[in-house]
Amino acid sequence: MFRFLRFLWKIFVLASAFGIGYIIGREHSFEEDEEWENEEAENDKKDEKNKEATSPTPSAASVVTGAEKPFTFEYTDPKATHVAVVGDFNDWNKDKSSMTLENGVWKLTVNLKPGRHEYKLVINHTDWITDPKCSETVADKVGGRSSLVEIH
Repeated sequence: MFRFLRFLWKIFVLASAFGIGYIIGREHSFEEDEEWENEEAENDKKDEKNKEATSPTPSAASVVTGAEKPFTFEYTDPKATHVAVVGDFNDWNKDKSSMTLENGVWKLTVNLKPGRHEYKLVINHTDWITDPKCSETVADKVGGRSSLVEIH
């Protein structure tokens, strides 16, 4: 009987310790998310100021109408068996935007709204990479980088 009670006590103590550790860990991760979002907002403000300072005043012909425009993603990898594009325009869902292989080049054309769009390429359903042809990247929420395309 005492062995059984001792066993129950050990389970209770372990469960309590795990529960407290889980709660502390979750609070810590929420703090990290909040810090990341604040840092990202500050960087966006700096980018906008730099962009305003260096970009010429748009002419009447270049004013954005808000209509979606086609954009073609391309990727070359002879070893790839499947390539998809994920980004803020498809909720980062690797099953929504599969590329097709045309003459040795993976291609996909999507309609994007004017503005900046973050994206990555998913190779063989598992490897999330930045686009090697895209020179502009931004920090993502998981500590990596995402490619960036701007539609005018």
